[in-house]
Amino acid sequence: MENKHLTVFKEFKKQLLNFPRDTLYDKYLDTIVSAQLKKIKYSDDIFEPEKLSRQYIYAKARGVNEDSVDSQTAKNSINTKKLNLELENFIRSHPDCKQAFDDIGYMPVVIASLSSGGAKNRSLLWMDIKAVRDNSFGQKQILDTTSLDVDEETEDEEDLSFLTYERKPESAIKSSLFTRLFFKQGKLKLRSFSGVLLMLLLMLSFVADIFIAIFSILVLFLLSDLPGFKLWQVMVLLLLIPVAYLNWRYFFMPLYQLPYHRVIKAPMFFANINVDNADIEMYRNKDKLNVARITEFIAVCPICSGAIELANGKPDQKQPLVGRCREAPHAHVYSFDRMTMTGWFLGVDNLLRCENPTI
Repeated sequence: MENKHLTVFKEFKKQLLNFPRDTLYDKYLDTIVSAQLKKIKYSDDIFEPEKLSRQYIYAKARGVNEDSVDSQTAKNSINTKKLNLELENFIRSHPDCKQAFDDIGYMPVVIASLSSGGAKNRSLLWMDIKAVRDNSFGQKQILDTTSLDVDEETEDEEDLSFLTYERKPESAIKSSLFTRLFFKQGKLKLRSFSGVLLMLLLMLSFVADIFIAIFSILVLFLLSDLPGFKLWQVMVLLLLIPVAYLNWRYFFMPLYQLPYHRVIKAPMFFANINVDNADIEMYRNKDKLNVARITEFIAVCPICSGAIELANGKPDQKQPLVGRCREAPHAHVYSFDRMTMTGWFLGVDNLLRCENPTI
């Protein structure tokens, strides 16, 4: 007979697969419960948890090497209180999931402690279970574990109104074939041969858009005086009008605004087809010359731990670009300051004043 821990952990793992959310805290929880399922003993009485360091959980969730993860970074990113809050929110927000744990009578809970040793103690986390209506189980479990010291969670409360952006490493940026024609190693000097060539292409595209628009309008007005025009020719001409608009709107205008806005979303042809997010940034090099580079500004949403990417500020924001959470793009919105790489909350009024800010 399976013990209650195994039943609860299997159910939670299944629910994570049934209701996937692209948030870091869901990845943390998945890492923890997967480790418990690998370690758990098939016994009614004995439960031996797999205790994980924050560095391991952080590295596993983000797909990086554990040795490269700083202990303080991992500690700041993985808060036990927030983990349990996200776990409870996940269960509560899905009626089928909530009903499943109500039927079992138990639900998972994350517990933290300190490993034994000297000054290099590392905080360890694992997953246990608690009765569905017993909110104090997790704390009792820790207090009853005399061989371990309680992690008092001395970290400061996270400021949900503020976040810090970072640039994705150059090695992780995927350029399109079109970009590689002009950008060398992801960068383009505007006064170089490639830069001048791209500006000429930009000007030609603008002239072509104007020509197509004027020519199409003239033909439509003089269609009755042009008996040589066939229906298929008119249809082709009409199709050229939206093509010219798309070229002007999504190719010419973004690149035209780059010197003024300094950061834009990568227009069509510049973003790799296999990625859904890319930015172009303009800066001055040591010679005071403008250089454009393909990059990606990213951040972690302080509210739900989802990925924040730069997006168009309109229609709800005045700024050209803002940071929007993938999971709640209209509620979890932050400003973007390229120089300080920081942002402040701009989303739904009073959202951060709620007792439970997670949406």
